[in-house]
Amino acid sequence: MTVSTLPVSVSTDAARTWSFIDRTTGNLMTVTCMPGCEMDHSTDMETPSHPDDIWCQSNSRDLTLPVNDSGKPEEVTVLAWTLNVRPFDAKLSQRQPHACVEVMQDAWIEDLAPDAFEGVIAALEQRVKLMREAHTQ
Repeated sequence: MTVSTLPVSVSTDAARTWSFIDRTTGNLMTVTCMPGCEMDHSTDMETPSHPDDIWCQSNSRDLTLPVNDSGKPEEVTVLAWTLNVRPFDAKLSQRQPHACVEVMQDAWIEDLAPDAFEGVIAALEQRVKLMREAHTQ
């Protein structure tokens, strides 16, 4: 089992501002990354890009546990998350910071607004509380 003991945090570095050429219009577009964005936008800056292809993302550190779903335990990523912003998305909700939680490898709860993300956290906290009670027994 691999468990990171380092605290998980999102960088508080100043937001980056950069520009790209909109591939569909030829216009120069300016983007300010969300705080903590870990994306390398150099390719977006160097070549014309479609605005839908622009997004900012911050990732959690991996946590893996030995999961047996086929008769043999295998290390699987669990409870990972990303924080995302898609500044030019057609859906206004995507233009705001939102979270996606990878419950188990390749199984996601997506597009969580802050209150919905808090709901997932609260549900997991309750489950951990019950697991601790079971452990005590």
